[in-house]
Amino acid sequence: MKGERQQDQIQEEEDRPFGFGAEERALGAELCRAASVASAAAEFIAADELENDQELYQGDYLKRGREYSTFLVLHEGLGERLFREDTGTMPGGPCLIRSEEWLQAPELAELYNRWLSETDEAVGERMLQRIYYRLRASASALLESAEGMWSAVTLLQPPELAASPYRMAVLQDVQLEALFAAVAERHRHGRDGRLDLLAPYPASASEFARLREFIEDVAEQTLGHADAAACRIGALLAPATRQAAAAEIGRIADFVVIDGAAGEAAPEDAAGFARAAGDVLAAVRRVKPAAVVLAAGAPAAAALADLYRIGMSGIFCSAAQRTEALLRAACLTWIARQDHVDTAAGGWL
Repeated sequence: MKGERQQDQIQEEEDRPFGFGAEERALGAELCRAASVASAAAEFIAADELENDQELYQGDYLKRGREYSTFLVLHEGLGERLFREDTGTMPGGPCLIRSEEWLQAPELAELYNRWLSETDEAVGERMLQRIYYRLRASASALLESAEGMWSAVTLLQPPELAASPYRMAVLQDVQLEALFAAVAERHRHGRDGRLDLLAPYPASASEFARLREFIEDVAEQTLGHADAAACRIGALLAPATRQAAAAEIGRIADFVVIDGAAGEAAPEDAAGFARAAGDVLAAVRRVKPAAVVLAAGAPAAAALADLYRIGMSGIFCSAAQRTEALLRAACLTWIARQDHVDTAAGGWL
């Protein structure tokens, strides 16, 4: 596995796969310095969310500790650009890109649908080559964008190929080559760029290990050992993932994302998503206490308060949800810090 071959300069990041610095991890905490946020925090305490979660979680392992006081609010999708590349400022974390969205682009969707129905092997190969160039162009555009300087991209897993594992593997191979070729091209021009990969919805540790090895092999062939070693490989898990499977996957994954878009949960069912995510989180943290575990999808933003309190590392959310999510996270961080200060003043630490 790649983890056993990583270079010395990245070994120190093993316990924190995203490698956030203190300033990067405190993206929302800056808001806490404003008096208006203090007022918002007071309002927030009185809101219904605080009452709702009293019945949700009873185990001590789900009480947010001081080591998890920072909560990351990261970007999902290719919406508003919040960082400018020409300033040299890196985002506080990766943006989440669901690669199936690329297949829905008109020019690529037509090629993909023709490839699905093509029976002539030679013609199919030519179509795959064109798909490769389209995906490479999409990856290059992502890397050129401000937030694309660091992205976590899901491995393609279109449902129509679920019954055809060979064609699924062929498409994933084309996608990975396109992604890593775009990164390599950027590096050749002396520019920064990083792509982390997410294996979508593995049902078991063995399935995740197979996907991870596949990604690592393509990365090394395309990027070379040094750059491939810097690529982190995580697991995108459904909230309904069995706890035993989640624990074993979490043990060998660089990070875990619990996807609220994978189930039938709606934003108004935030409490149900938080309960399911809490079970997965607890299973992963039992075997890997320092694991980075995030949530994604609309239910994750709606359940932010509960996810914060159970110790989640953060969430991915859309541009439309991000302002409110940052404010809520800032309020919770401010409250936690005030509690910490009050407790310290009382001599309990």
